[in-house]
Amino acid sequence: MDNTKDFSLLAGKRIYIVLFLFFNVAINYMDRVNLSVLAPTVAKQFHWDPVQMGWVFSAYIWTYAACLLPCGWLADRIGARRIFAIAISIWSAAAILTGAASTIWGMISARLALGIGESTSFPVCNKVVRQWFPAEERAFATALFHSGVFVSVALSSPFIAWLALKAGWRASFVIAGSLGFVWLFFWLRWFQPPEQCPWLPADERQLILDKRDGAPKSSRDTVDTTQESGIGKMLGGLLRQQSMWGLALTMGTANYMNYLFLTWLPSYLIQARGMNLMRAGFFSSIPYIAGIIMEIAFGKLSDRALTPERLKYGGRRHQACILIILSSVILLINIAHREAAVIAVISMALACNTTVIALLYALTNDLIEDPKTTGTVFGIVVLGGNLFGLLAPIVTGYIVKATGSFNSAFAISGALSLIGALIVFMFIRRPITGYVQI
Repeated sequence: MDNTKDFSLLAGKRIYIVLFLFFNVAINYMDRVNLSVLAPTVAKQFHWDPVQMGWVFSAYIWTYAACLLPCGWLADRIGARRIFAIAISIWSAAAILTGAASTIWGMISARLALGIGESTSFPVCNKVVRQWFPAEERAFATALFHSGVFVSVALSSPFIAWLALKAGWRASFVIAGSLGFVWLFFWLRWFQPPEQCPWLPADERQLILDKRDGAPKSSRDTVDTTQESGIGKMLGGLLRQQSMWGLALTMGTANYMNYLFLTWLPSYLIQARGMNLMRAGFFSSIPYIAGIIMEIAFGKLSDRALTPERLKYGGRRHQACILIILSSVILLINIAHREAAVIAVISMALACNTTVIALLYALTNDLIEDPKTTGTVFGIVVLGGNLFGLLAPIVTGYIVKATGSFNSAFAISGALSLIGALIVFMFIRRPITGYVQI
């Protein structure tokens, strides 16, 4: 009789950690995209033009980007459990208060606070993946939790549109914001690192501890900076490394398209394609459903296709390069006329784009040698992505106001994808150490 226990990701207890992270990013994005879904209604009520809406959209990203590095570093110092407890309290309160805004400055202030709280999400989620999952499960675990982004967008777009029609746009912010406090209750009750987790079987704990840090230490002469009390020396060591810059810049080119869709897709479907609010909300969800399916399937395939040795030296970059090139199909949107063709092009571009982002997260974890730097490394990578993301809503707003069309906005996004493919192929080749070369 075979008594071997099945500790695969889906059968083991660590699937609960995936669910925690999944709902964290799902709530994060529901609070984040409420405004984009309701932008036509809000802009009409307050008489805001596309440039003003572009600034309101991007306000969130200002504080989000500014807080990524300190929050990633704090996660390395005080742990995922405590930093998430603080952060989700801030962002949930800010989401609720967005519904009370009555001026553009009130709306921007609420979005700034939202950005502060939500800046912890991806650095800490990826730190938890590094703590809890063997190296050969990283892409699948990352894809599963990251799919929460697009499950949230797919479901919340039509739901928020319906809720706005029934109860008013302000109610949507209150309802979405309150969900974060529900998540926080379960997080504080159940989450611990695997070393301290009381509900994790001993055999599964040992599996995690044995296989989560498989990357080899660098053979170069180095000085350890991970024990320094300040963030400066750690950042100095990390920013001297080519792979670090390659990851940050590639994430930037991918995130430009991501934020373009998140902030302007409903408005594009209404203004350029003549849909009403409910129809635009429904059609906005279709590309995200395609993205969920592709991201999870490709995450599993990525883990199976690569050996542990290839993972250590950036083997996932080839997969990411192909998918980034495929996402540039968005360049064809300007010659698509039928609704079905428009949604097909957007779905293809967005599905490849979201899969690329998940692969870049997994690739980053593959290359990190010292887990004590994980939060800081991801702070840099996500910051790179959001510096580009900060530009997408603003640039698009100016383009739409100046030209009355979204054509140039999509062309810029497609061109950046091709640049990203070149960067990921050429510059992401070496492990990321927590050290400074001497």
